[in-house]
Amino acid sequence: MVAEVWSGTVRGIQGELITVQADISDGLPLFGMTGHLSSEVKEAKDRVRTALKNTGYHLPPKRVSVNLAPADMRKSGACYDFAIAVGILTAMSVIPGEAVRGILFLGELALDGMLSPVTGVLAILQVAYRAGCRTCAVPRGNAREASLLPGMRVLAFSNLREAVDHLSGRQEEDGEGTQRAEGSVPQTGKNEKKPAKNAAAQETEDVRPQTEESEKNSAKNAATWKAEEGVRSVTKDREQEEKEQAGPDLSEVKGQQMAKRALEIAVAGGHNLFLDGPPGAGKSMLAACTPGIMPEMSREEQIDATVIYSVKGLLRDDFSLVKKRPFRAPSSSVTIAGMFGGGGNPRPGEVTLAHHGVLFLDEFPEFKKELIEMFRVVLEEHKITQIRNGRTVTFPADFIFIAAANPCPCGYYPDRRYCRCTPRQVLNYQSRLSGPILDRLDLFVRCDKVSYAMMAEEKKAESSAVVRERIRRVWELQKERFARKEYLFNGRMPAKDVERYCVLDGDSRTLLKEIFDRLQLTGRSYHRILKVSRTIADLEESEEIREEHVREALLFRRTSPFFE
Repeated sequence: MVAEVWSGTVRGIQGELITVQADISDGLPLFGMTGHLSSEVKEAKDRVRTALKNTGYHLPPKRVSVNLAPADMRKSGACYDFAIAVGILTAMSVIPGEAVRGILFLGELALDGMLSPVTGVLAILQVAYRAGCRTCAVPRGNAREASLLPGMRVLAFSNLREAVDHLSGRQEEDGEGTQRAEGSVPQTGKNEKKPAKNAAAQETEDVRPQTEESEKNSAKNAATWKAEEGVRSVTKDREQEEKEQAGPDLSEVKGQQMAKRALEIAVAGGHNLFLDGPPGAGKSMLAACTPGIMPEMSREEQIDATVIYSVKGLLRDDFSLVKKRPFRAPSSSVTIAGMFGGGGNPRPGEVTLAHHGVLFLDEFPEFKKELIEMFRVVLEEHKITQIRNGRTVTFPADFIFIAAANPCPCGYYPDRRYCRCTPRQVLNYQSRLSGPILDRLDLFVRCDKVSYAMMAEEKKAESSAVVRERIRRVWELQKERFARKEYLFNGRMPAKDVERYCVLDGDSRTLLKEIFDRLQLTGRSYHRILKVSRTIADLEESEEIREEHVREALLFRRTSPFFE
C-alpha cells in the first residue's frame, strides 16, 4: 500500500508543496529514502524510526520506501519528519488513509517523539491554501503562526502520540470539534465550556496543557485570539511594549533642518538618501527616526513582512504579525550572503528583511567594495535574483535606503583643526563609493556639527506624527496616480513614465536645461532630479512642477562632498 501525505518546504521566501510517499513491501528489512535529499533529510529516517519506536510503533521486518516528490527539487531541512512518520503509519494501516487526505503536515521530530517547531510555516501554508488545502497539522509551537492565515484549520500537536491518537480516531473531539472560524484558534475563557483533552482542540495560549486554575485565569492572559480575523490581537501590554521599543521622535533631533527636510522627501517619494558629516552630528539618529514618520503598514505588507521573518526564523515568541516597519542596520562586517541572501537553500538577507521598511548603512564606505557595488542592481530593481540548484529564487527588496558616512577616515574633514588626514587619504576614502553608486542616490545632505545654541534651544521641533501625516497624504496621492502601475512611489518610476508624470512649467524646464549642461548630468541623474521634484511638488500639493521645486531638488543633489 502506498500512502501519500502533503508536506512543504521554502525556496527563497516562497513555499513549495512536497508529496511524501511511503510504501511497505515484502523484502529484506530496509528503510530507504529517495528524492534528491540533503544530508539532514537523509538523517530523518533515523529520527523517524527512533521516534516511532519510542511512541510505541515498530517498523515491520519489511522494505520501507519513502519518496519525496518532485524528485528534481533539492530537499533540505527537518520539516518533513512529521509527514514521513505519518506516511509510514498510514502505510502500516495504523492511521486510516482518509484521515490524512487533504492535510498538510509540518514539523521536526525528536527521538522521543516530541514535535519541534520549524521555520517558514506561513509561507508554506500560503501556497498550500492556493492549492486547495484547508487543514494543516503542525507542532504546537507553530500553531499561532499557522493561525495567521485566515481560512486555514490548524491541528496543533505536542508529540507524535497525540497526532496518531487524533488521526486514528482514538480521541474524542470536543463539542465544537477542531474546525475553527476563519482559521483562528478557539478562545478559552472562564465563561466557556472546558474542552476535552484533545490535542487538536487544545490550541491555547500556552503550549502546555491547561489546568483548571490556568483556564480560570485565561481571560487575564496577555493576549487573545480574534476568531473573525484569525490573527493575534495586540493587547495593551503588547502596545505598551511596542511604544517602548519605538525609535526616537523627530522632534528630539536638534537642528539639522535641511536633513529633516530631505528625510521627509525621501520617505514621501521612496527615494534614496545619503547623509555625510562628522561624528555626533545626528546622522544615525535621523535614520532611526525614519520608521516613525512612515505610515502604518497595510495588511498585505504585514503578511509579506511576517512571511519573510518566519522564513528567517526571526518571528517573535508569540508569532504575531509584524506590524512595525522593519528597520535594519547591519554592520560593515556583514557578508555578501548576509546582506543579499544566499546559501544552498537560499535564505533572505538584510535587504529582504528591510522590505517595506528602512535599510540603514552607517559608515557606508567601510563596507566591502564588492558588497557596495552589488547595490547597483538592488537600488534599480528593488529585488534580488539568485540561481541555486538550477532554480531561480527571487527575494523582494523594496525599502527606503539611507546611507551615512564620515567625509574622511577620522571623520572631521574639512575642519583642519581636528582632521589629521592627508589629501590622499581623504581622496582614497571618498573614492570607495564609485560614480555609478552615487548616481543611483537621490538626495545628498551634509550634516554639520550642531552648535550649542541649537542644542540649548527650548523650542520644540515638529514631531514625527506631524510629518507622518503629510507623508500619508502624499502616499495616498501616489496610490491614486499609480493605481494601474506595478509601483507605488515617485522614486520607483521607470524612465518611460517620468515625462508623463513629471510635467515641468516653462521656468523650471529652462533651469533644468541650464543645470544639465553645466554639470554634465547623466540621464539617470536627470530622471532622479525630476522624480524628486515631483515628490516636492506633491508635498506642496502642486499638480505642476514649478521652478522652486526643481531648485530644491537640485540643492539636495549637490550638497555632499562625495558628489562634488
